[in-house]
Amino acid sequence: MGAAGGGGWMGFGLPWGLLWVLLSVALLFAAAYLLADRLGDSGAREAADPMTTLERRYARGEIDDEAFEERRIRLSERDRL
Repeated sequence: MGAAGGGGWMGFGLPWGLLWVLLSVALLFAAAYLLADRLGDSGAREAADPMTTLERRYARGEIDDEAFEERRIRLSERDRL
């Protein structure tokens, strides 16, 4: 037993133990948030690419062959400028 009879260092075992648990949980959540944010950024950049958006719309059947080719050519010309 400690000097104050409560266990731990001078009776402060429980508050400091809870503090460390809370700090550990906070660090875990911070790491998960940063990882999710980093992975989310690559998806946002890809989604912002007009050619990728066009290809996805074509694959889903939202636009036909003619509309796809016309827009693909326009995007290619725009990228060359």
